[in-house]
Amino acid sequence: MSGSFGKFNNSGVAAMLAALALLAIGSGVARANPNAGPLPPVGNLPQTATEIDPAQAYQQGLAAFKAGDYRTAEQMFGEVLRVARNNPDANYYMGLTKVARGKEKSSVRYFKRAIAERPDLVEARENLAIVLVGLDRPEEAREQLTALKEIKQDCADASCDADYMASTEKAIAAVEAALSDAKAKGEDVSLAPAVAPRLALLSSDGPEAGPARYNAAVKLINQERYGAAIADLYRAQATYGPHPDILNYLGYAHRKAGDFETAQRYYAQALSLDPDHRGATEYLGELYLERGDIKKAKKQLARLDRICVFACPEREDLARLIATKESVRNARR
Repeated sequence: MSGSFGKFNNSGVAAMLAALALLAIGSGVARANPNAGPLPPVGNLPQTATEIDPAQAYQQGLAAFKAGDYRTAEQMFGEVLRVARNNPDANYYMGLTKVARGKEKSSVRYFKRAIAERPDLVEARENLAIVLVGLDRPEEAREQLTALKEIKQDCADASCDADYMASTEKAIAAVEAALSDAKAKGEDVSLAPAVAPRLALLSSDGPEAGPARYNAAVKLINQERYGAAIADLYRAQATYGPHPDILNYLGYAHRKAGDFETAQRYYAQALSLDPDHRGATEYLGELYLERGDIKKAKKQLARLDRICVFACPEREDLARLIATKESVRNARR
């Protein structure tokens, strides 16, 4: 690209650099209500799940789990997973619920789904490992122990917060104890209390804390503190449940942190819950632009043209960025 600059005079180069800077910034400011009011109900769900509000079902499942009503918890988390199959929090709690109901074999796939979506969810790795010990699958349990130790090592380099470090260390100790106990008994051990999973909540907050966490995360995004914002968004989701606004900003924060693959996955999840979500539609278009795919970005703009009966800022922002990208491309020719 540097060689092509010779084709322009100084004013042309300056204009193109300014346009590139605009593209790098994107819309610049994350939009959210600055007051910590309730997140809006999930609307416009797919036709197969029109009666389900996944956030509400999640909260009901969590309340039932805390009360020891595991049958109801299993039912409600199942409702969540009907419309948000890969949600890590719902999968984690479904795994715990299966264990609590004596369905350890069934719990494995839910813990694995939670880990596939969030590899750093140490509570899921811990419980999965201990269940695997009880199912006489120690080698698979050791794989989880190795992953936990790698997470701890990465934290040493990435300055993870104290609570997360403590959870990681507790998980490592619990898995090591379970493996040691199994070895002492000839690796033929059921899920006796000594090696039972630690049925730990992902957050001690109640659902009312979800909107406050969400709004705090948006403020952190506007300060470009994306790692801290992601942590708050995870906490919001752990207490409130799957919500397109939370998923949208998880996508936004990951994109701004440079993780486009994870960002696209979160935008897709937001749009699966609310296909007309304007923020996720715009930000997915911005992601396509950052990847150089103007054609796909224009498809998102066309969706916004349909969604926005009257002009909306999401549509105007994306249209402006597409025009800027096209002008940069044309200037290079």
